Amino acid sequence: MRRSKFKRPKMVLIFNGAQVLVAITRSLHSAAELTKGNLQSISFCCTGRYVCSGGFYFRHLHDDVEIEMSDLGTLLLPEYDELCGEKRIYYSVRQMAHMRARNAAKKQNNEQQNQKQKKK
Repeated sequence: MRRSKFKRPKMVLIFNGAQVLVAITRSLHSAAELTKGNLQSISFCCTGRYVCSGGFYFRHLHDDVEIEMSDLGTLLLPEYDELCGEKRIYYSVRQMAHMRARNAAKKQNNEQQNQKQKKK
């Protein structure tokens, strides 16, 4: 029996806006670092509460599904969800591109405001 009160980290699969597997990370924290996304939003995506975050889809690695390195760039999100027995909502590639562009513009605007604040 484990003595630690912390849960073991779950591996996270990251799919791009075109629903193709682009990365496998060892934990939510690693996924947040890699994508520069919000940790809680990524967690909500993995559990199904959110559809996507920061222009990416996120899923926890299911216990019954085996992912290999050859699946990178070839495994599609609907196929993975079907293997897991889940039904989820997906956005079109165009919608995801718009969301990603909006997030990038928002981050750039925030950075510019922060630089103005520092100059004063």
